[in-house]
Amino acid sequence: MVGISILEDQKYSYLVNKQPFFFRIWKKIFYYYCKFVFLWYTPVTIYGREKLPDGSAIFCSNHNSHMDVALLSAAAGKSFNYFGMLAAKDYWFDSNIKRVLTNFVMNLVPIARKSEEQTIDFPFDNTIALCRAFMNQGNRNLVIFPEGSRGTPGDIRPFRKGAAEFSAKLNVPIVPVFIYGSHKAWPKGKIFMRPVQIQVHILDPMYPREFILNGDTDNSESVIRFIQELEKRIRKEEEKFND
Repeated sequence: MVGISILEDQKYSYLVNKQPFFFRIWKKIFYYYCKFVFLWYTPVTIYGREKLPDGSAIFCSNHNSHMDVALLSAAAGKSFNYFGMLAAKDYWFDSNIKRVLTNFVMNLVPIARKSEEQTIDFPFDNTIALCRAFMNQGNRNLVIFPEGSRGTPGDIRPFRKGAAEFSAKLNVPIVPVFIYGSHKAWPKGKIFMRPVQIQVHILDPMYPREFILNGDTDNSESVIRFIQELEKRIRKEEEKFND
């Protein structure tokens, strides 16, 4: 029997179709809670919002705090309904309870970890198809932290090429963002946030056609050049705060 398309799998219908009202309203409530925090407790100043593209994009920033996703949402002026994040399929999707609880706040897109068995079970094309369907629902966006996970507070680790690969495959721009202050407001290992001022700097969008030669999305040299330029731009913004 021929297997069903990943877009027809009801397990991922929240990415492909309009989400149930309960999930949408909860994400919006949490978004306004974050805006309240960013106004009164950890004051956030956003620069460069006029640079945001009209359509879907992949938001990429330095990553030092659990606050960073909420800061990117606030910077874009859109609720969590408009943002998705990649998540390991073997961990976040191994039970219905995990999947439902995490999707109260964020739309998780499954991706297989880099092992032969897992990629055969859930190929990369499945993740791309779900991302494309998700982003086509009202110009929604992805958040990808090129460093992978949170690093040492205040330091930027070398970027991985995944964000550039997704940008090329989905043919959507990357929006580079530099966040300053979240590493002080809610650093790794701390339970509570501190009242620290935060700045979010939105940089000019980067379009895959500027880096991917002849539309060849499998050209590893082009992808590497793309991600290196992204890292260069964000590090250059960071240097302004180290002078």
